[in-house]
Amino acid sequence: MEKERTISFKDFILTVKPADKPDSYMVIFSGGSDVDGSGWESASGDRKKLEGDFKFMFNPFAAPSNKKGEYVLHFKFPERKQKFFEWVDKQKKMFFGIEDDK
Repeated sequence: MEKERTISFKDFILTVKPADKPDSYMVIFSGGSDVDGSGWESASGDRKKLEGDFKFMFNPFAAPSNKKGEYVLHFKFPERKQKFFEWVDKQKKMFFGIEDDK
């Protein structure tokens, strides 16, 4: 089983950790949001682009907690899992993320 990964970007934090089911991961975006004039909270800046790409490419499920910015991914094939972690590493490089060593 993989370990938890926490990557800090300029204005938000991305956390990827194993979920309860095998080959499932919880993906959490925190920070990097603004509140517009009507009071709605929405992603902004780099988080908006990264979260949008993530949703488009991997079509995640909503997390059981039903919190905004939390998703669950289930990989049926190892190639898809590898593609996801390669994507995370690429985003870390592209957006100058710093991974916390635990």
